[in-house]
Amino acid sequence: MNLLPEQEYIINYLMKGILNIDVEMSTICLNDRYQFCFGTKILEINNAFFSKWNDEPLDYLHVNNIPKHCFYIVDPFHSQQSLPVLYGDQRMIIEEDYIYCGADIFASSFFMLTRWEELVIDKKDQYGRCDESEMLVVREGIWERPIVNEYIRLLYDFLLHLGVQVSPCSHIFTPYLTHDIDDLFRYASITNLVKNIAGDILHRKSLICLGTTLKSYLLYRCGKIKDPFDTFDWLMDLSDQHGFKNAFYFKAAFKKEYDATYDIRDKKVIDIINNILRRNHEVGFHPSKNTFHNSKQYKEEVKRLKDVFPLIRGGRQHFLLYDIPCTMREWDNNGFEYDAGLGFAFRAGFRCGICYEYPFFDVCKREKLNLKIRPLIVMEAALIRRVSPVDMEECMKRLAEIVHYYNGDYVFLWHNDNFFRPEVRPYSFVYENIVEYLRILVNK
Repeated sequence: MNLLPEQEYIINYLMKGILNIDVEMSTICLNDRYQFCFGTKILEINNAFFSKWNDEPLDYLHVNNIPKHCFYIVDPFHSQQSLPVLYGDQRMIIEEDYIYCGADIFASSFFMLTRWEELVIDKKDQYGRCDESEMLVVREGIWERPIVNEYIRLLYDFLLHLGVQVSPCSHIFTPYLTHDIDDLFRYASITNLVKNIAGDILHRKSLICLGTTLKSYLLYRCGKIKDPFDTFDWLMDLSDQHGFKNAFYFKAAFKKEYDATYDIRDKKVIDIINNILRRNHEVGFHPSKNTFHNSKQYKEEVKRLKDVFPLIRGGRQHFLLYDIPCTMREWDNNGFEYDAGLGFAFRAGFRCGICYEYPFFDVCKREKLNLKIRPLIVMEAALIRRVSPVDMEECMKRLAEIVHYYNGDYVFLWHNDNFFRPEVRPYSFVYENIVEYLRILVNK
């Protein structure tokens, strides 16, 4: 029985791309199971999901095929931990030369990595994104668990038990400090000042914030301080001190366009970008809201940013506006190496169930893209004003420790303008503490 493209993708990624096993030489796909033969040793994994869709392979893309709940299996090699599984059953047979696993960890991993549930979930939020509360890991309360990494560890332990020589592809714990440049200037004009004053009075309802805004504006106009959103040198100084590099993702909207908060042609903007490049940090792409479901605008903004700096490798959608798989196809078609935006808008954790960069699979075209997904683990805006600064720091450190355990990629987003606004100032110290903590983890 031949593998479907979906099966080939996920088996190749987990077994060959991660565990470095030559699956072409060892895999047999039976109707109800995957069989991996290593001489006289056999590993079998339940093919519970895709065995149903051989005749109509795209029919699985339906909301009814999203599990209502996950079930749990006891990890036979780490008995203190139970693993959440999406497809298959709890049967497990472990003998000296033979293992059978009833959990369909390939279909479960495919579900998480491709995000096909987001394609079929009808409910959208006010911005047109898949409603986060409808995602399975959120409904089941397991968003802080990188379950695909847990499956990889289980596969690794299966192979070791069978005496198979396993030399996994090397991963090292890698922090990625990233910054979406939504707003560049707080005091670019009188209009900006009026908007900030209105926000202090009407939204924040704070005379203290109003006083801080007016004082800050006067100091800025007198040349005593930088614009509060101009945090670039401070961020790069901190990273240089700890041996990290920052990635700054810029919008390329033009003045008066929808969602334009600065103009990429502005000399001040170009000077900031040149300073970032001079200091050997990264400049990336941050498509505006105007690009969502608008391929023409997307291509135009790509061209604009590349006119300023041609060597753009990746970036992240503004407002995390993703329409799976169309948005990823847009990034791929425009030649980007990676996207770093598949994370949560209202919590921190593992939207894709993994903390490794991985190749994306387009479930509609049934093909692997060249684009790599670099999953977003933590965004400060998801936690600010929802939890206390102390709880926010604890959450970020807890997730960093999990990623460190798996030698994964800790993709961390903090907006450049979310340090010195009066309402977020109490959280600002958290960023420095996290950067210092990441350095400690790197040195472990």
